[in-house]
Amino acid sequence: MQWLIGSLTILTGLVAVGVGLAVASRSVEAARRTCRRTASRAAGALAGWGTWFVGGFAGMALGLRWLFAVALWIGWTAAGLGLMGLGIRLIK
Repeated sequence: MQWLIGSLTILTGLVAVGVGLAVASRSVEAARRTCRRTASRAAGALAGWGTWFVGGFAGMALGLRWLFAVALWIGWTAAGLGLMGLGIRLIK
């Protein structure tokens, strides 16, 4: 019985790592799209320092989303590794 529970725990850990990778990549892609859209709208609508400001703000927002995505990925990966370790202990 412990072998079955351990195997399921390891499988759940692998799924958690995969979910973390998928969530992080989608978050980064959404941030890239938003940054490009904001920068293109700013270039078309604003002139002078406004374009620089909005472009810089969009770049800063992109950097923050990258940091958030990395934190999410690390969190999901840590949870997955913890579950895999628990599963290995249960099997032993």
